[in-house]
Amino acid sequence: MRFTRLLPALLLIVPLFLRADGDPAAATQKQIQDLERQQKREMQKVDQAEEQDRIKLRARERDELAKVQRDTNAAAASVTAGVVTTGTTAGFDPAKFAQLKFAEDEVHNLILNQLGPEITAKYDRQRKEIDRKYGAQRAKLEIPAADPGDDSSKQQHDLASKTADLNANYQEKYDNLDLEQAQAEAKVRFEHTTKVNAAERDLAALVNKHAFDATQKGGAVWNPMTDPDYAKLTAARDQAKSDLETALDEVRAQFKSKRTDIDNAKEDDTAKLSGSQ
Repeated sequence: MRFTRLLPALLLIVPLFLRADGDPAAATQKQIQDLERQQKREMQKVDQAEEQDRIKLRARERDELAKVQRDTNAAAASVTAGVVTTGTTAGFDPAKFAQLKFAEDEVHNLILNQLGPEITAKYDRQRKEIDRKYGAQRAKLEIPAADPGDDSSKQQHDLASKTADLNANYQEKYDNLDLEQAQAEAKVRFEHTTKVNAAERDLAALVNKHAFDATQKGGAVWNPMTDPDYAKLTAARDQAKSDLETALDEVRAQFKSKRTDIDNAKEDDTAKLSGSQ
């Protein structure tokens, strides 16, 4: 009696198994969905690890900026004490305050153009590796199965499999090139931004000096447009900015050439692969 009651349920379940086993497309789709789920979870781990490094980086940035601010406050307090003691701002050093502003700018430069990009490169590399791994597995799953009794079908399957391997190999080359370019550009930005910041510092020191002199000595208002030193420092600042853009253009041109080389090599290898069939 118990078997008799179970029989209708078994008759309903068996066709489900038969349909799953007999439908290659459905089985492939399920495998792809499983891969996508695994990929998503691996990416989540990378995201979480990166956020932890970003938290540490933000804490360092706050500490570095706080140190500069303390030095600035101390310098300002010294000037204020001098005013109270002597009744003048003779203790004010325009170059010192310009240097403190330079120190602040360099903290931002360090975070934005060196430490930040280092974190980005580390985790972008991991993401690209995950994308390649699961992309290659999906590509293999999507290749139609060969008909054992059809030589043409076997050849097409073999070509599709080799093409997937070739594409995966070249995707790694492209990914590595992208990472290398991003690091090269960040290095250029860091080095040249320091030069821009130094030029801004020198210009600020000059402006502060004339503002201080006007306050202390009175007299005619300083006109920077007629000051050769101002023109010289402005030109140096503008040249530093131009040099930064030129250096970035040179890096991009260099990597564009490298990318073209990879494109050509891939095209040649694809043609050889197709011709070998």
